[in-house]
Order: sequence, then structure tokens, then C-alpha cells
Amino acid sequence: MSWPRLWEESPNRDLFFLVEREGVLVGALFARYDESPVAWVRLAALDDALDAGEWLDAGLPPILDGLCLRGVQKLAWMDHAGWAAPHLEAWGFERLTAVVTLTKLDRVLPTLGDLDGCLRPASAADVPAVVAVDRAALSPHWWHSETAVRRRAAASAYFVVAELTGAVVAYAEGELRPPAAHLNRIAVHPAHQGRGIGAVLLRDALRAFWRSGATYVTLNTQADNHRSRRLYRRFGFEPTGDVATVWELPIHD
Repeated sequence: MSWPRLWEESPNRDLFFLVEREGVLVGALFARYDESPVAWVRLAALDDALDAGEWLDAGLPPILDGLCLRGVQKLAWMDHAGWAAPHLEAWGFERLTAVVTLTKLDRVLPTLGDLDGCLRPASAADVPAVVAVDRAALSPHWWHSETAVRRRAAASAYFVVAELTGAVVAYAEGELRPPAAHLNRIAVHPAHQGRGIGAVLLRDALRAFWRSGATYVTLNTQADNHRSRRLYRRFGFEPTGDVATVWELPIHD
């Protein structure tokens, strides 16, 4: 077995680690840095015959070195099946939170106040304001860069901002793959939370998805985000049973 060579085609090749055995790819580890203090492991795959601990011991050090050079402070990992947990703990990763998947199968909506007039489709000019909402409303683990927001805006079936007195104060974004739709994000600036803007955005997103042919809608949220959980319960979202554990590792010089 030969331990990884870097994937030279990758623009972040020092963050992409491959494992080859006799010329056959048997493992990969990739971390993505998106102009945030927190980077995420976006690809973690290995052959059943490959030892996970050995794979991680070989792949993590060069990736951590690359992240450190970029000034990244933490590396986050979302473990969907729990297979990585023992190896992450051995490396010093700590549990941050759990992410749960919720789904809505009906078309029942709660009665809301009239804030629809503050909603409009997002434009390219809104990207900096959307990023600012992210920075104010979310922890660095969940921030999007301007590049990521522009990419999402180009790919999303639904991207709407809420505007008050000429300023963007919230947004929602999601994708559609009939019969399913997935709401990727609702974010409201803290200065404007508690006014029902998130609920109005959620109602608008659901109606847009239904008009486009979705029969059910899913979303993810943190298990300990109680405000969001209350909102989603109010709209009839139910847990699917899919839970992923988020781990994080501090990166030191």
C-alpha cells in the first residue's frame, strides 16, 4: 500500500488526501475552507478493507497543516452513521451538536400576521447583505462566503430575502427535486428576530415548493436550536429519525 499522493488537479490540493493501494483508489479525505474560521470535512471515504484509524492518522496531519496556513481555527466533521466517532475522539475531536432532519408531508399552514410585503426574490446585489445576515445570525460553523452564496443563488429553486426599511434583514434558500424539496436555510438578523419574519419566509418557501410540484419538504436543524424547532413544529414538520453528530477539532499553530 502507498499512502496518499495529493490530487494535483485540486485548487486546494493540500486539503485533498487520497489513498492508493496498487494503483487503486481506496480512500479519500477532503476538507473545504470557505473564508470562515471553521473548515468542514466534505468527503470522507474508505474501502472496507482499509483501517479507519490508520487512514485518519495519515490523512489528517497534512490537511490540518494546510488549514493552519489559511488561518482556520477549527475543523468540523459531520458523522452521519457514527462510524467515525471512536477515531475522531482519539484525535481530540469533541461533540459540538447534533443535526436532525425534519419533513413536512401535508399542506396545512398556521395562521400568520401579514408580512408578505417585505419579501422579494434575491438578486446578485443582495449577496453582501445576505452574507452579513449569516455573520450576525449564525455561528462561524454555518457561515457562507460571498462565493458560496452566489453559487447557491445560481443553483437554488428558491432564494428570497426579507427587506425592512430598505435593508435586507433575513433570507431563505432551498432546492427542488420533485417530488421533494429541501429548505437549505432560513436566517434572520438577530435585531429583527421575534417579529415573525422567519415564519413568513417559511410559509412563502413552502407555497413556492408546492406550486413547483413538491409533495414533501425536508430541512435540517440543530437539535439544540430550540427556537427553530418550535417554528418547525408549528408548521407540522416531524423528525425523520436521521440524526448526524457534529464534531470539531481546534487547530493550533
